[in-house]
Amino acid sequence: MMTLTAKAREILRNVLLKSKKDKVYFAKAFFGLELGEKQQQALLLGGKVQIKVAGRRFGKSTVTLIDVVHECATKTKQVWYITAPSIDQAKIYFQEFEQRAANNSLLDALVKDFKWSPFPEITLINGSKILGRSTSRNGVYLRGKGADGVAITEAAFIKDKVYHDVIRAMVLDRNGVLRLETTPNGMNYVYKLFQEGLNDSTGYYKSFHATVYDNERLDREELERIRREIPELAWRIEYLAEFVEDDSFIFPWNLLCEVFDDYELKKEPQNGHRYSIGVDLAKYQDYTVIIVLDITREPYQIVEYHRYQGRLYTDVVAHVNELQAKYNARVYLDATGVGDPIAEQVRNCEPFVFSEKSRNKLISNLVVLIQQKKLLLPASWTVLRDELRYFKNVKRGTKIKAEASEGYHDDTVMALALACWSLREYREASPEAISLLRGLRIYG
Repeated sequence: MMTLTAKAREILRNVLLKSKKDKVYFAKAFFGLELGEKQQQALLLGGKVQIKVAGRRFGKSTVTLIDVVHECATKTKQVWYITAPSIDQAKIYFQEFEQRAANNSLLDALVKDFKWSPFPEITLINGSKILGRSTSRNGVYLRGKGADGVAITEAAFIKDKVYHDVIRAMVLDRNGVLRLETTPNGMNYVYKLFQEGLNDSTGYYKSFHATVYDNERLDREELERIRREIPELAWRIEYLAEFVEDDSFIFPWNLLCEVFDDYELKKEPQNGHRYSIGVDLAKYQDYTVIIVLDITREPYQIVEYHRYQGRLYTDVVAHVNELQAKYNARVYLDATGVGDPIAEQVRNCEPFVFSEKSRNKLISNLVVLIQQKKLLLPASWTVLRDELRYFKNVKRGTKIKAEASEGYHDDTVMALALACWSLREYREASPEAISLLRGLRIYG
C-alpha cells in the first residue's frame, strides 16, 4: 500500500507484463519463492474445476494463494473468493498474503486497500478484489455472489450440498473457475471430483495429487521420525493424502459435517438459558478438557471450551468452579480413579464413573444427538473435529470398544459426551438411531 514513483510504476508494469504468462516467475518476483517441480505442476494445473489433494506441508495453500493473486493481479476488476469451513481457516490465506507483502515491495505495491473487518478483503490497484468468507450456515455468506474464481481451502471438510448448491453456481455468469485444495476426508464430493479429474480428457476437470515427500525442502529424516511417531492411519490420510474408507469410524463425515458450523462462541451466560459442563480430566499424557454446552434448545451448542496439559488438579478444580458459578450449570465430571476426590471439590457436580456399561451409554447418547443433528459444534475447533473423525470401534481381545484410533486422543470427545449427559432425560433415541447404534455395536 505504498505510494509509487514513476520509475517504480514502470518496474511494476514490466514485471507484471512478464508475469502474465509465467506464473512461476510471478511466484518468485512477488512472493520470493522458488517453487519445487511438483509445486510448479500444481500451480500450472489449469482446468475449470481444479482439485488439488495433497499431504501436510506440501504447500498447497501457498500455491493456491499464488494462483489467486496472479489471476487478480494480471487481469483487471477480477472478483475472487477464498472460502473455508470457518472464517479463521479462510483468514490463513490473508495472513500469509500480509506477511509476504511486508517482505516484498512488489507484492505490497499491488495493494490499494486491505481490511479485516467484517470479513477480510484485499483490493488491488487494478480494481481486482480477493474476499474471504466461510461456508457456514449452508453457505449463506456466499449465496447470490458472483465470482471470476473461488478457492476452497479444506474443501473436503465442507458439506457436499454447499459445494453443489452454492459455490458451483457462483462462477456461472462470469465463466469462472474453481480451485479446491485439501487433505482427503472420506468418499465425499471431493473424492468424486478428484476421480472425475483423473478420467476427464477434455481438461475441464483437473486433478492433482501430492504427498508430503513431494516438498523437496522438507528434511527426509524428520519426516521418517514423524512417520514412526504417529498412527499409520493418520500418516496415510494427513501426509500421504490417501482417500481411506473405514467403516469402523463411529462418526462418519456425512454425520459430522451436519453438526459442525462456523459460529462465534458467546462465552457469556444468556438470561433464561440452561447450561451443562463436561469435564474430562488429564491422565498421564492426556489433556484436561472442559466444555460448556447450552442445553436450552436445539441445536444444543458449545459456548465455551478449554483444553490444556500440565495443570495441577487444584487449578483445574478452581477453573471448573469458576465456570460453574458463571453459568450456574450442572457439572458432569469423569470421577473414575483420581477423579473421585476431585469431584467432591466441584460444586453442583454429578460424578460419572466409567465402566464398560456406563461408557457405552455415554457414547450412545452422543451418537444419537449427532445422528439427529441436535448439536452445533464450532468448525474452527479442528481438534474436536479430528478427534471425532478418528473415534472408532477398536477390537480388544474378544470385545469391541469405541475409542480413539491408536495414537490419537479422545479427551474432547469424552468431555463433549459428558456435557451431553444431562440431555439423556429430555429425549429418546429414534428407531433409526437405535439401528445405527446397534450397527456400531455400542447399543445394548
